Amino acid sequence: MIINWIYGPLQGVGGEKGSKVIMEISVLFFGVLAEVTGAHRKHYRSIQSFGDLKHRIEDDFPEIIHYNFRIAVNNKIINEEPLLSHGDEIAYLPPFAGG
Repeated sequence: MIINWIYGPLQGVGGEKGSKVIMEISVLFFGVLAEVTGAHRKHYRSIQSFGDLKHRIEDDFPEIIHYNFRIAVNNKIINEEPLLSHGDEIAYLPPFAGG
């Protein structure tokens, strides 16, 4: 998935001062995960954290929990929940096989 954060000087959706920062996130799914979700890319808005994003994805695609996958942030496989930064690129990657 590709993470695009929209920052303003403490402005929210309507531009009100003091509102929360808005994150707009584009999630990339590969292999069988693209088949499970029916999409290679899905956009999410108003994400608060990586955990929040994970819950939103599981709500949209509950069957995804039955699959093994890894997550890459900026082309690096991660083992722990990442702290996201503006412009991070994240991908949901199923196991790969080849010959």
